[in-house]
Amino acid sequence: YFLPKLGQPLRCPFFYDNIEECRKMFWRLFMFSGHCLCKSVSFKFQYDPMMHFKCHCSTCQIVFGNSLNALAMPEEELNIKGELRRYSIIGGSGNQLHYNFCSKCGVLIYNKPELLEGMIYIPAGLMKEQIEFSPTVELWSSNRPYGIEKTPTTIADFEDNGTVERLVELLENLEQRE
Repeated sequence: YFLPKLGQPLRCPFFYDNIEECRKMFWRLFMFSGHCLCKSVSFKFQYDPMMHFKCHCSTCQIVFGNSLNALAMPEEELNIKGELRRYSIIGGSGNQLHYNFCSKCGVLIYNKPELLEGMIYIPAGLMKEQIEFSPTVELWSSNRPYGIEKTPTTIADFEDNGTVERLVELLENLEQRE
């Protein structure tokens, strides 16, 4: 549809004369993006998250006031602008978990677990306008808060954090990315 005939120059499908403006519009339309409450931190990523999951561990219940609803993806795919602060704890796995949040308004932008090197967790609420949250995995299901039912889209739930091998296998096999 947008490809030129042989010998003709490539045209911008958004009708921009300037190719740089065309590229900017392309990435604006075909990337997921979000920001904190004060908009000092913004982020974007191109691909669908690798996994949607819920974590019912006691740490998440303290930090979020309930279970965490999150999107898992490789850290290298997240492009962030703005100043983040970091707070690290020892999570339920015994490994460090790093919380990265806006230095001004305090909104969590992502968690980084050392348990799964290179992976990050973005709170699903940051993407609620762009991604319908459909968790396929639940962690610490034995600690699920009263009144929170198992999600119908869940295909695997673990009474604990699951082993690295099981989680890596799920990440490789889940076909949530388009």
